[in-house]
Amino acid sequence: MLAKVLALGMIVCALVVAQRGGGGGGKGGGGGNMGAASFGGSTTRLDRLTDTLKLNKDQKKDIKATLDDAQKEATPLHEQMNKSRLAIAEAVAAGKPKEEIEKAVMAEAEMETQMTALELNAFAKALKFLEDDQKKAGGTMILFTMVKGAFLGKNWNSDL
Repeated sequence: MLAKVLALGMIVCALVVAQRGGGGGGKGGGGGNMGAASFGGSTTRLDRLTDTLKLNKDQKKDIKATLDDAQKEATPLHEQMNKSRLAIAEAVAAGKPKEEIEKAVMAEAEMETQMTALELNAFAKALKFLEDDQKKAGGTMILFTMVKGAFLGKNWNSDL
């Protein structure tokens, strides 16, 4: 039992490191593919999930469609969030009144909440495609870790 918990912990940690390294942006330099190497050379989030949980073809297709749909919904929100953060930074740099900055921060917090809700809804939809044995093998946490923050880039399934 302890070995299973430790193995699951290592997998989740590897996914977190790999996800944070990918960041949804470019392919990066240096050791950008180190996380992928531990998953048999897989380079996308979906490939890692497929390899780790042994997804069948239908599961892979359904999860990809679910997360692609969520990405389409998240993209305009992500763009608004970037503009909002910039506006907050500019307001602070310009010495705007505290009330104005707080109002902008609250608006940003609302968008962050919307993004979190979008991520959790995508997670819940994708989780339905996993079999019970995949969930028991840690699939629930692996999927959750993968979806968290996945839509903060242009493509949730980007190469690492």
